[in-house]
Amino acid sequence: MQARLENNGDGARFVWMLIAVIALTCLIALPLLTYPLGRDQGEFAVIGRGLLQGKVPYIDLWNPKPPAVFFVYALAMQVFGQTATALRAIDLLLMPPLLVSIAWIGARLFSRRVGLWAALLFAVFYCTETFWTLTQNDGIAVLPMCLALVCALKAADLTPRAPAWALASGALMGVVIWFKYPFALFALVLVLVYGFELRRRAEQPSLSVWFRFIIAAALGGLIVIGAGVLWLVQAGAWDAFVESVRVTASYTALGAQPDALAEALLTALGFRWSHWGLLFVLAVLSLLGTLSTRQRTFTLAWLLIAFVIMLVQLRGYDYHWLPMLPPLALLGALGLTRMLDLAARWRWTNLLAALVLLAILINGIYPRAWAYLTGQEDRFAYGDRFVAGEFIAGESERVADYLRARSVPGDSLYIWGFRPEVYYISGLNPPTRFIFQFPLVANWYPPAWREENADLLWAALPPYVLILQVDYMPWVTGSEDDSNTLLQSYTELNNWLIYNYERETQIGNFFIWRRKLQPG
Repeated sequence: MQARLENNGDGARFVWMLIAVIALTCLIALPLLTYPLGRDQGEFAVIGRGLLQGKVPYIDLWNPKPPAVFFVYALAMQVFGQTATALRAIDLLLMPPLLVSIAWIGARLFSRRVGLWAALLFAVFYCTETFWTLTQNDGIAVLPMCLALVCALKAADLTPRAPAWALASGALMGVVIWFKYPFALFALVLVLVYGFELRRRAEQPSLSVWFRFIIAAALGGLIVIGAGVLWLVQAGAWDAFVESVRVTASYTALGAQPDALAEALLTALGFRWSHWGLLFVLAVLSLLGTLSTRQRTFTLAWLLIAFVIMLVQLRGYDYHWLPMLPPLALLGALGLTRMLDLAARWRWTNLLAALVLLAILINGIYPRAWAYLTGQEDRFAYGDRFVAGEFIAGESERVADYLRARSVPGDSLYIWGFRPEVYYISGLNPPTRFIFQFPLVANWYPPAWREENADLLWAALPPYVLILQVDYMPWVTGSEDDSNTLLQSYTELNNWLIYNYERETQIGNFFIWRRKLQPG
């Protein structure tokens, strides 16, 4: 990646080196396919599977998030089958278009050399995320974000196709919003980059040019958002969707307590430093150079807007930071090229830098996966390596295996707790629309939902019920108690359980209850 890869350099060489970056990083990252599912991936999977079964989100399967991620999961299942591997393939399938778009943006704003390094940095730091953070709503949405930015840059060329590019940029922005409501702030990035590119071509661009872009982009966004609204209305889910938005706002507000928010952000920042520390250092180095001050300013603005998107969600979860990764990778690439230029008198510096980054990628994946890949441990022992708080993926695998051996196709399962991944990997469907417990315990959700849930369970009587313990999640339940304790205050459900079920065994933090042959 020498200076001849600058904007006036060899375009064919740039393309082939980008293909090499994509192929090599995706090949190294193949063990991601073996990662088990976490809680969030489990809920998306259950609803995605429900879509394929003809169920309607919010009515048949409740969730606080917009529906785009459910369709992505459903598409993966439709193509690759209803397995955890099929869902983990989403991350690898995102890589080629994501790396192409990031490399293109880097080449457009800075140079082809920077674009290549940005693509490699993004791949390394994305693919070394944890099983909890991969295949997440926020990571998947990065692709339409970057594609919307590419279209905005193309619209700024002011060619006869500029209105079509602006329309496409707005349409992709509409897709982004259907992943998460706070992502609407990303529209500011599109407006900024369009204005930046216009100013680069003309000192005083006409206001009519601005208006044409904004109108075309707004039209594209309205078409996509309107199509989603029409689908919800046609499916009869609009009222349930609006109610979902309303109660989610109350849940989000819970994180506005200054002490809790500060603690969450400090914890998240510590994790991000442990994982992105090198990237942060390279980004700081990029600010010390003199190259393309205006381009750097835009990239910093993009990073700041992504930080605000994370901040307004009032949680600071690990995956909320992922929309910051593309601009960080661009700034990191600038810092890295600056370092390599200073070390240009030594041979092989570019190759050494690339090998170091690939070593980081290998080290972030293989120490955990190697024993499983080589047959030295089974999937249960492998699952035990994936831990987050009280969550142990190996327990989910063992419980699902236990249930599969004792159920028949068509059986249902009820889980009192937040472990929807068990529904998916066991192949069993929930008997009510509440696939986790927090809408039935937190005081900002409708009390009528508790009665609705109990009535449906009396009619369904699934063969098995799972009750979770030590799953303390005050940020979603509003209580310091675990699910087993919260059950005691849900009289309708507790009475239903005691009357119809008996405790059969325990696997980790799962209490497994089996339906009695004769109730009472």
